[in-house]
Amino acid sequence: MTTMGDDLPTTVWGPPDMSRGAADRQRLAASFDLMAAALDGIALSGLLQLVADRARAIADVPLAFIALPAEEAHTLRIDVAVGPGSDLVRGLTVRRGRSMLGRAFNSRRALSARIVADQTLTALPAGPILILPLDPGEAPRGVLAVLGRPGAEPFNPSTARQLVLFADTSARLIELAEDRRAAVPPDPASARIIAMRPPRPTRT
Repeated sequence: MTTMGDDLPTTVWGPPDMSRGAADRQRLAASFDLMAAALDGIALSGLLQLVADRARAIADVPLAFIALPAEEAHTLRIDVAVGPGSDLVRGLTVRRGRSMLGRAFNSRRALSARIVADQTLTALPAGPILILPLDPGEAPRGVLAVLGRPGAEPFNPSTARQLVLFADTSARLIELAEDRRAAVPPDPASARIIAMRPPRPTRT
């Protein structure tokens, strides 16, 4: 399960008129959308697109993207991106040990920072970024990131909490989609996630 790192800030930023109850309802509605899509047998690439789209709406930000383990060892590739600027990062590969994306993936903890702190994402506007591991419990499958507007304050704890909970739900539904489509030849995005799954223990 994703946990919130000690370095998450306490500065206020986020949708200004969103009460706790309204934020919860928005997250739950997004989670139900994902669940319905997973049960309907949506392709994993489509489910990932939906995860990024709903995360972008929850955070009320211009851009959201998902990075998955790439074929080259110890790297992550941004395969899914939605919103303005998505073409600047889609297809970008970063090393796990030299990027904020890799730090969140390796630590399995949410990370809040600013784009200027990471040399691998300098093509993006210098806004706040929140990176969340997609971790169903056994091992992370990738990371989900949301990018705020240039000059905005860091994500506040309430917004971060909603996104952490959403990322946890998303990771479990991604795992469900993998299980349901294991017998079907996967698309490229599916293959990268399935390859990261640990082998199931055999019963004697």
